[in-house]
Amino acid sequence: MKRFTTFLIAMSFSALFFSNADAQTRNVDWDVFGKNLVKAIHEGNPGLQQSAMCMIIRYGDSLDVKDAVYDVMSIFRTHKECNVRLLAMVTLRKLEVDWAMYYLKRNIEFEKDEIIRKHNCCIVDDYYAKKEAPGKEETDHIISLR
Repeated sequence: MKRFTTFLIAMSFSALFFSNADAQTRNVDWDVFGKNLVKAIHEGNPGLQQSAMCMIIRYGDSLDVKDAVYDVMSIFRTHKECNVRLLAMVTLRKLEVDWAMYYLKRNIEFEKDEIIRKHNCCIVDDYYAKKEAPGKEETDHIISLR
């Protein structure tokens, strides 16, 4: 009985928390959030930078954080840990800046870490495939020829 009561209390608190979290996401000022993420990456604190990169990956479609590209590129180029470099590489993909993706394309042949090289190839291929994808008109035309 005691376990059931504890479980019931925990479920009610989690329901309250998730309903408040959902209400908070509706009132987000994306401009301020993006500026704070750019500041967080620029600060230099590794934990703060990694958290900010995770947030950019998660909410990148709603943000304008192009000012963080130089700092994220610097993290990718100079960090010693493979996982942090992978995080920076995925962040660069989410930012979709042409020159950064060109740098990643050029980096493939010089990369020494096999894991990063494989992910780098996948990210670059995905970016250029989406960029060079035919428009809807061309797709309709191709389908009609078959």
